[in-house]
Amino acid sequence: VQTGLCRTGTPLRVNCENVKPDMVCLGKALSGGTYPVSAVLASNEVMDVLEPGSHGSTFGGNPIAAKVGVAALEVLEEEKLADRAQVNGEFFRQELRKNLPSSVIV
Repeated sequence: VQTGLCRTGTPLRVNCENVKPDMVCLGKALSGGTYPVSAVLASNEVMDVLEPGSHGSTFGGNPIAAKVGVAALEVLEEEKLADRAQVNGEFFRQELRKNLPSSVIV
């Protein structure tokens, strides 16, 4: 499942579902599309399987990318973008329901 950060009303879409993925990969959304950066989110149990040198990243260890990622996460939080996405998404769905036949699921 691919979504941007905070685009579905929560920081990650899996926050809304009854699932716990082993890993979550973050890419362009982590920098707001401004800089090549990526990250992997996982439990210690999963990450402990990877030994030094067994996993690589094109931009891994890049201090500029790390700073950009942190700054983008701060903007997402400070501007409450997940909350705004939830409100705007519900408004959009309501407007669609008004203008589409009832046979269409929104």
